[in-house]
Amino acid sequence: MNALVEIVNIVLPVFLVIGLGYALGAIGWMGPAASSWLSKLVFYVAGPVLLFRSAALTPLSEALDLAAMGSIAAVTVLMAFAVYLACFRSAPSRRGVLAQGSVRTNQVFIGLPVIDNAFGPSVLGPAAVLIGFIVPVYNLLAVLLLALPHHADNPGNRELWKKATLDIVRNPLILGTVAGVLFSTLSLPIPTSIDRSLELIAQMALPAALLSVGASMDLGRVRMEILPTAVTSFIKLIVYPAVIYACLGMFGVTGMERQFVVLIYASPTAVVSAIMAREMKGDEQLAASIVIGATIASLFTLSAWIALFRLAG
Repeated sequence: MNALVEIVNIVLPVFLVIGLGYALGAIGWMGPAASSWLSKLVFYVAGPVLLFRSAALTPLSEALDLAAMGSIAAVTVLMAFAVYLACFRSAPSRRGVLAQGSVRTNQVFIGLPVIDNAFGPSVLGPAAVLIGFIVPVYNLLAVLLLALPHHADNPGNRELWKKATLDIVRNPLILGTVAGVLFSTLSLPIPTSIDRSLELIAQMALPAALLSVGASMDLGRVRMEILPTAVTSFIKLIVYPAVIYACLGMFGVTGMERQFVVLIYASPTAVVSAIMAREMKGDEQLAASIVIGATIASLFTLSAWIALFRLAG
């Protein structure tokens, strides 16, 4: 019973805040404009500050081993292309969406709040370094998966890859993490007054992220794409993190370190995947359905992962 209460106390607060965002959106207090503004606040300000501060205050010796992070990237790429090839009979606008939805994780908006509740703020630093490493992989992979069905005859489109590279270089989450890693590497101090200001801004990131996720949900979309949403969510929430769990074990990553990484990647499909689908001629309806369906299902699958970890000791 105590274990069940612990799991509920870890997962339920995250989804209650998401539910609050949904309720505020449903009654018109947080419409699309407000939800978009809140998402931008997290993406461009609070999120980067959180990742910067977490990385800056974390010795690199506590970060995940580079080989282990590389294995996560390899699993991500292989899994995405396996799904893409399995969807060869689907319409071009759907193939990349299904492949992207099976791996692209809501690391910052949901992953960080869950591991913060489960393990405390001490894991946010190593998580920040990992996120900074994986985000470029996700971005490049998403561009390739969404563009390939429409540019099969010209996969080397220079403009496409130039835009993808610029998006990575200018990504505020990556910039925040890189700056934090540099501060940690060089042992640069953060003045107390500045650090306290950064801490206040960082504290906005997780609740604001959850509210924006809830406010942007449209449950009606899921009904129109139930089967592909269910299959993609199963891969994203169970198969993908299970393979990562196995790979981390092969590289000697165990205990809490292994668990928090798996919980991050057992989080639902990232909201940004629907935005990229819209911008790159993907099926936006399907992409939005996957995001919403995976988010709802993750309430139960994240609880199951935590229960599994507690049973395993």
